[in-house]
Parts: sequence; structure tokens; C-alpha cells
Amino acid sequence: MQVTERQFYMLKDIHVITKVGSKGGCLPLKDALIYDPGELKSLQDGDYVKAVTLMMPCGGEIRGFKLTHKGEWALRKLEAQYKLDALDAPTSLNAERQCLTPEQVDTLRDIYHFCRLRKSGGIFPRKEAEAFAADDLEFLYLHGYILKIQSGDTSGRKEKGFILSNKGEDLVRNVEESKDQGAGS
Repeated sequence: MQVTERQFYMLKDIHVITKVGSKGGCLPLKDALIYDPGELKSLQDGDYVKAVTLMMPCGGEIRGFKLTHKGEWALRKLEAQYKLDALDAPTSLNAERQCLTPEQVDTLRDIYHFCRLRKSGGIFPRKEAEAFAADDLEFLYLHGYILKIQSGDTSGRKEKGFILSNKGEDLVRNVEESKDQGAGS
């Protein structure tokens, strides 16, 4: 499937809105109403976006859309074609490592790296999470470092697990950068 210019801007909007902390890392369903449902459905059928449900620690849930790896790749590829500024503008990182144990930071790093694997679909499955201390996962969830997620695709396959919130992702990137700087000096 070839991504049209209109669909490209939809992908770009989804990418940008995932950086907004209050949106939970996805384009909420109510915000997606401004887009043509047919275009959104074709992006979903083409595996550029997927429907997700995020469960928050307060009991609320956000239903919406998230880019898949294929969608992120297409966005990067088409960015040059439409001559846009870089999508990832530098963000200020504030590490809150002092309140986390080293095991919790390692758990966040494992979730981060597992979610980047193509086979994971961007989700850290619950069965993989069983290898970690339940108390650590609960702490990270209640303090907003990870989110519970349910994802379904058009074939009816459902996935349940965890993803990093923006807060958790910022912390992991900060840890990774500090380790890289320490190794370089």
C-alpha cells in the first residue's frame, strides 16, 4: 500500500501527539474523529497504525491509535519527501532515578529494549513480565513509568502487556545517555 500525502500527515499527527504525556502515548479516539474514518481504516489495514487500549493507574482507560514499526518507518522515509523538520525535536530530560531501585531501572530498560524488537509489536507481553518482581512492576505502574495496554489488530489477535510511558522512556534514555558518556570518557 502506498501512503498518500493525507495519510502521511495523519501518521505525523499521531507521532507528534504521542509525545504529549496526558495522551498516554497514543492518539485518543476522540481526537481521531477529525480524520476520515476510511483513511484511518486503510492505515490500520496496511499495518501502519494499530488500535490500543491503555489502562491508567487511576482506573481510567484511553482508547486510541498508535504507530506500528512499519508506520514509524514509513514516516521517517516520507519525512524527506515532504521536506519537514526532524520529527524528534530535542526534549528536556529530567531523571528521577533517585526514587527508583537499580532493579526497577533495569526493569524499565528491559521493557524499553524488548518493545523495540520487531516481533514484540511494541508491547512487553504479560508472560514476559512474570520474570520480574511483581512489586517492582506495580510500583512502576502506579508511579506512571509504565502503562498497561491491550492491543488488537484487524485479524482479531489481541495482545496484553506493558509499554513505557513518556516519563519512563525519558528516564531510560537519560540512563542510556549517561552510560554512553561514561564509556566515552
